[in-house]
Amino acid sequence: MSRVPQTDDRDVAKPAFDPVAAPWFFPLLVLAALLSFRWFLPGVAEKPELFWLDLALDARARAGWSEPLDPEIRFVQLSVDDEIARRWAVDGEYATAAGFLKTLAALDARVIVVDIIYARGREEDQRVLAEAIREIHETTSTRVLLSTVIERHDGQPYLLRSLPRAGGREFDEGIVNVPADRHWREYQFVHTCEGETLPSLALAAYGASRPSALAPKVAGGGEMEWKALEGGKAVTRRADGSRVFLNLRHSYYDPQEYDKKNLNLPHRAGRVWTLAELEQYAASKPADSALRDTIVFLGFDAETDGKPTTHGPMEPGMYLHGTALHDLTHGTAIRPAPLWLDLVLHFAVALLAVAAFSWVRSIGWLIASAAAGVAAILGFGWFAILTPGWQVLPAAISAAMLWGASVFLEVGRRWSFEARERTRRDAMLGFYFSPAVLKQVMQDLDMIRPRGGEVAVLLSDLRGFTSLCETGRVERVFELLNRLFAIETDAALRENGSLARFAGDQFLAYWGAPEPCDDAADRALRAALEIHTALEARRESPDADELDGWLRIGIGLHHGRALVGHVGSRSYRDYNIVGDSVNTTARIESQTKNYAASILASGEFIAALSEKPPALLVDRVQVKGKSRPTELYAVFAGGGEEEGRRAYEAAFRLYESGDFATAAAAFEALAEHPHATLATSARLLGERCREYDATPPPQWAGVHELRSK
Repeated sequence: MSRVPQTDDRDVAKPAFDPVAAPWFFPLLVLAALLSFRWFLPGVAEKPELFWLDLALDARARAGWSEPLDPEIRFVQLSVDDEIARRWAVDGEYATAAGFLKTLAALDARVIVVDIIYARGREEDQRVLAEAIREIHETTSTRVLLSTVIERHDGQPYLLRSLPRAGGREFDEGIVNVPADRHWREYQFVHTCEGETLPSLALAAYGASRPSALAPKVAGGGEMEWKALEGGKAVTRRADGSRVFLNLRHSYYDPQEYDKKNLNLPHRAGRVWTLAELEQYAASKPADSALRDTIVFLGFDAETDGKPTTHGPMEPGMYLHGTALHDLTHGTAIRPAPLWLDLVLHFAVALLAVAAFSWVRSIGWLIASAAAGVAAILGFGWFAILTPGWQVLPAAISAAMLWGASVFLEVGRRWSFEARERTRRDAMLGFYFSPAVLKQVMQDLDMIRPRGGEVAVLLSDLRGFTSLCETGRVERVFELLNRLFAIETDAALRENGSLARFAGDQFLAYWGAPEPCDDAADRALRAALEIHTALEARRESPDADELDGWLRIGIGLHHGRALVGHVGSRSYRDYNIVGDSVNTTARIESQTKNYAASILASGEFIAALSEKPPALLVDRVQVKGKSRPTELYAVFAGGGEEEGRRAYEAAFRLYESGDFATAAAAFEALAEHPHATLATSARLLGERCREYDATPPPQWAGVHELRSK
């Protein structure tokens, strides 16, 4: 009776992961790519979201849904025309500005916000303006607020204040800096410079309009706080240097918002004034001033201080501060969405995509769901921006891209899957290939054949690792290995080295493969020196902990022939290096502790260097299992010790010549040398010379035979 052949499940190779067969793979792949993009390039990732913010604000204004700015906020624009030029020439710029401030004070403005830096000019000119402000403060209830700008000199920030020669610091001031962008949409309510915490022009204007006891005060840590009444209760409000986005409602010149043609307007009308209109209105001596109890921004017009905004290519810069003041007082500033909200949005979209791809079979319905999904996500973005109480800028464009790209890739995945299945069905003789077999067939056979060549090998080993594994916690052991391998990997990659797999606490890197390298030994030496220096600096750092004390390694260096290529089985392959050069490097590294050498190199490695480092031939040995002797050179990472090295070399020549008694005395003279490598190596060879002097070796050729690996 015939026996049925038995199959061992362990002999069946597990199929490799196939992304074409997984509907969840591409949504998660796109999710990972977008999150990485946001993490590493946040400024670039934010640009599409800011574009969507501009569209939302502009669409709201065109639809007539924008609320106007607070009626207490007014603007007076200074146009540099012939009349102003004449006044500057006759009276001076500072005296002219003083006249404007007195005119506004006479019209009972509560706060005059000067969005112009008056920091230049003669001291007497500055005093004219300063005295006018003091007079306004003493004789009226109007407060004048000056501008301060953060400038930079040689990369260092400094404050440029108004009226620096006339006691400008005694007046209220606000920072006018607004981050430059295509649409100047970003704002910051609190700034820090030269150790000071200062309000922005908008926050300072808000403070100047309130009683001094309720004005914003510095709370420390780059924050300001103040008390406000809400629902009959006093609450504490804070502002810091975090970013907000201006809730720009419409153009500065929108006729529905501003009416500059009719000056005979009722109280609180006429938002934008020219100086001519202002002076004409003041000359009429109105009984009830239209500017009474208002906050008036005085600044240059768009031609002099024009900035692009969402609604106009050139609008006065003071409009930004006025909008920021409105956002502050009404809580309408748009803030960047917190990270958790963006993460929830992205993960929700990815999960919905996975669910849709699993349930929706028709390509047509899939495309329809893509259009509906993109519209819903973008609509949510506008809802979050424009809805009172929300007013955050989520990563809606990024989430829409996640949905759209996932659908696009899903369509491609389905097409590829169907095409592959058709190919399988139609294959000659009805062959059916698993993904693992198909992947194996398509591999480049040349890449898996071994190649031989000259390479430089670096191998390191951690001292005391076995003891640490026996006594230390598992987490701390792996933390130590990660610290060590991070330093070693960075050093090797910086020199364009190739890395082999980590084996316990050993690290192996090589140069000269897969592509030949003329300076392989030089690169390996530089990497070894960098590793030695980095570990020494880490151990001696004031921040070093108990784990850093274990970062003591031995490094072996060798240059010779080796084989590189893919090795492994059908289910697993690895590109690796094998051969006698790797074994020799391991033997050399194992000797570093015997000679107290941080870096020990073979004679072949030293000969391959284009420039010889400070090194010392500490021994010439016959390694077990090898027919040729190996020269061991200790590399002195910091150089120096020339006198000690010369003394060692003289003793070593005596040792090589067979004069063991004299050599022993010479080595013993170095046994207490302060350099550990010289002292340890001298003691080792001194003891060997005493043994050889007592029992001379037969056929001495200057090579010591090692009895163990």
